[in-house]
Amino acid sequence: MKINTKDFGENSTLITVENEAGVSISFCNLGARIVDWVVEGKNIVLGFDRANDYLEKDSYPGATIGRTAGRIKDGIVEISGKKNQLVQNEGLQTLHGGNDSFDKRFWSFETFNDGDVAGVHFDLISADGDNGYPGVLKVRVTYSFDEQNQWRIDYRAISDKDTVFNPTNHVYFNLTGDFGQVIDDHELRLKASRFVPLKDKTEVVRGDIEEVAGNDLDFRAGVSLAQALESQMEQVKLVGGIDHPFLLDAPGDLSHEQAHLSYGDLSVSVRTDFPSLVVFTANFGDAGVISRGKKIVNHGAITFEAQVSPGSEQLPELGNITLKAGEVYRATTIYQLTKEGN
Repeated sequence: MKINTKDFGENSTLITVENEAGVSISFCNLGARIVDWVVEGKNIVLGFDRANDYLEKDSYPGATIGRTAGRIKDGIVEISGKKNQLVQNEGLQTLHGGNDSFDKRFWSFETFNDGDVAGVHFDLISADGDNGYPGVLKVRVTYSFDEQNQWRIDYRAISDKDTVFNPTNHVYFNLTGDFGQVIDDHELRLKASRFVPLKDKTEVVRGDIEEVAGNDLDFRAGVSLAQALESQMEQVKLVGGIDHPFLLDAPGDLSHEQAHLSYGDLSVSVRTDFPSLVVFTANFGDAGVISRGKKIVNHGAITFEAQVSPGSEQLPELGNITLKAGEVYRATTIYQLTKEGN
């Protein structure tokens, strides 16, 4: 494994890890994010060429999201029996942790190279009251990459007060390497029999859970994304694509693949011990920004945001995001790239 660093602008650093097969992956300490994942000249993740573009255009691609991923209705969470008002940064909702959150922070970092695995530890301290969240929260996110083309994310956190914590990574994939090309001909297999419907254009959850059986969000057998993207299903039309939490059939099991995205001879699989994946098909309409010299088209990418489903504060069945004072939080997600014939 080879690892090197270089300046990425705005006092940030780009860390690149390359394995013996010549597959490389790059991370940046602005937002503790993935910037590049390059295989045979194709960069399969959405990103920008310099740190300033994330600050000026869109800070979410590839970033660590926190303290809480997704939308929290009215920005209110109950912690230890007390209602806490968070900063509302998308209308009345709190989105992805509030204003200038983890995705715009400069994380401290330390690289490592253990021979067959290399990567970086990112560390951040979130102050008590940060965007309304209680407790001093110390967070470590470790990215590692190996000879099997596995990008592993390990989260660790501890707070000095009871709080809530529900991180994710907001990586976008397009296996063509061209984010000016729609992903409707990618095939998705997703081991989820249920999804969480959205209420309305605010995209907060409706408060119930639906089966995927018999509708166009059933990816259990593996189907083209065109099935959903061209669907007349009410939930798809509501957001112009997919932007829904899918509840995994076998949560907490890192030994089994939870999602599999394929196009041609390339595929990416997802394993996680989180209970859900939020699948978002980059429903940008005409508002896509310029990435690496090309405008991002509507449905030009897809995310698999591993987390506790948004809406757990309304529907406890979705999971618990409370982190007790002094309790050590741990979670893991693994994305693995495979090339047919290798």
